[in-house]
Amino acid sequence: MIVLSMITRDSHKLGDIFTRVLESTLQVPYDSIILVDDSGTEDTRKIVREFTNAHNKELIIASSSDIRSLRPGYRFERPTRAVARQVAIDLFMQNFGNEGLMFVDDDAVLNPGWWEWVDKHAVLYDGKVGEVWGINWDADPFRKTFLESVNIDYVEYLTQKFQVRGGTHDTLYRRKAINGVVIPWELHVYEDAWLHHWVVCKGWESVINPVGVTHYSPFRTDIKAERRQLELAIQAAFKYGIAEYDPSIIKQILGLLRPILGTPLFAVVSVRTYGFAKGFSYALKRQYLKLWFRWQVLRNTIKYGRVLDICVVLHSLEQGASAQAH
Repeated sequence: MIVLSMITRDSHKLGDIFTRVLESTLQVPYDSIILVDDSGTEDTRKIVREFTNAHNKELIIASSSDIRSLRPGYRFERPTRAVARQVAIDLFMQNFGNEGLMFVDDDAVLNPGWWEWVDKHAVLYDGKVGEVWGINWDADPFRKTFLESVNIDYVEYLTQKFQVRGGTHDTLYRRKAINGVVIPWELHVYEDAWLHHWVVCKGWESVINPVGVTHYSPFRTDIKAERRQLELAIQAAFKYGIAEYDPSIIKQILGLLRPILGTPLFAVVSVRTYGFAKGFSYALKRQYLKLWFRWQVLRNTIKYGRVLDICVVLHSLEQGASAQAH
């Protein structure tokens, strides 16, 4: 049996998508849900509570602030995805003996056959497997269309992205594989990458489930919010070794041209997908953000040097925590 977990913040605003996410999880053999909710109202909790009551599931509700009692001494300055994820893991470890903890994002609907694939391939019977991740198929056709227009394989792209930055859209972790993990509180963007690299760096195998989810990621056009997310990503790269770009300065310099030269094609695909008004504006904003991000990465690479190896960072922090405990 699996324990299911979701971290949420005002997920009720997703409407029917959130309901479909919950219903899609019924294919997974679980009796309990750990909900870590940092919403401003009770609406999200009410939806999940009604769902668990209707399907005879146990529900444990917590919030990021519960980290203080679950893990005394954990550095916690504000609620982040990292803190919420840590609360879920600690609740699982301290209250359940189950062998698997599965995270599902509030906007990721499990495709029919997700668990059937895991069962058919006897994935969990292989003691070397520590993580099973289902491909996050986009509900929005834009990314697939654009990648195909530049001859990049869509499936290979999604898989490679996961190997670098992880993902908890629909990820199942073996208990032993995440035992002892401590996610730095400030990893609001890359807490999922931290989990993935923890598992891999510990020597566990990661399995890709091709059935995956349909990911209803929100359409973002807020430049200020997006820049803030990218700033957090850069901080994560240079402090923790989680980087989604080539460390070579020469390649980074040449890479500055890509958002510029790629704007016409990006705009064409955007307009075809979303219409002229929405698509053209979206294209300009996305390409600007890509250019800004690449420039910031180059500046930081020149200033701080090469990005650290994340396995080395993980090992160092783990040793430090162990020494502090003793």
